[in-house]
Amino acid sequence: MRFGLDYAAARPGGAAIRAAGFDFVVRYLSDGGVTLPGKLLTPAEADDLRAHGVSIVSNWETTATRMLDGYGAGVVDARAGLAQVLRCGGRPDRPIYFSADFDVTAQDQQRVNAYLDGAATVLDVANVGIYGGYWSVSRALDAGSASWAWQTDAWSGSTVEARRSIRQTLRQQLVGGVVCDVNEAETTDFGQWDFLAQEDADVTPEQEAVLRDIQIQLRGPGLAGWPQLGDADGPGRTLVDGVAAALARIAELEGAVGELRTEISELEATTADLTEQVQRLTGRHWPWPLSLIEGPAALVGEQLARLEAILPDLPGLPGQGAGTQHTSSSSAVDSRATR
Repeated sequence: MRFGLDYAAARPGGAAIRAAGFDFVVRYLSDGGVTLPGKLLTPAEADDLRAHGVSIVSNWETTATRMLDGYGAGVVDARAGLAQVLRCGGRPDRPIYFSADFDVTAQDQQRVNAYLDGAATVLDVANVGIYGGYWSVSRALDAGSASWAWQTDAWSGSTVEARRSIRQTLRQQLVGGVVCDVNEAETTDFGQWDFLAQEDADVTPEQEAVLRDIQIQLRGPGLAGWPQLGDADGPGRTLVDGVAAALARIAELEGAVGELRTEISELEATTADLTEQVQRLTGRHWPWPLSLIEGPAALVGEQLARLEAILPDLPGLPGQGAGTQHTSSSSAVDSRATR
């Protein structure tokens, strides 16, 4: 399955289309006038789309009910559409989808089919496609008036035309500043200009379903990203974008952790300084202004204490032997008295 866009208000450009995850467009071959200046596919736009690998599919629509004008209108419009395809570098063997952009009734279908029959005289029925709801495309295919179907979910309910090549969903997406309708290609060849027969690889329906599931898992439903992964600029992220955002956030958190570690180290150093100051402040201190000589006085006190400790051991100091001398004098007096 491939995902594509159709748009008319302006031209988003091939780069924006690819960046948004789409790789084909269905483009109008008719002018939109002043109200829809970007409706008409131009040669310059076609070159830009091809340069960015965007496949092009042709569509013709002037007014919503133009096909009710019948056979002659189909001839005129097919000629103008084919001329624009060739002007933009397209191929004459690729289909043009003609739009029945309203809820076609069974009575309307006769004129719609007649319009398509007129277009087939210019393009060959093998290259005639129809855009519309389930009933209009189914009736045209059943009648053999169209060979290609681009079914819109509008006017279809939940009914699916199994023969359709492209499905236009009801979802819109802003791409390159342009509001676009989102489409899904459900066949390998869905009318794109650059299709070549050898592109049709041997892929079973089961394998195609697996590939489609892988693509959706990677890019989200409709390639719009997964809402669970979140995105400030849109509804969701793809898995790749989600992982990239997570890694970026991890790097930010690692940087924040490093800053916190630095702050913690600074706080630890500050705490140690404060602890030392508190210990000093909680000791005994002299009142001011005596505190100014507290340090020198403490040093002198320490030195005096040391001196007092060694004084008894020093010889010849006053007072040493005084007790002995006094005792000898008393004995002499006592001796003289006795004599």
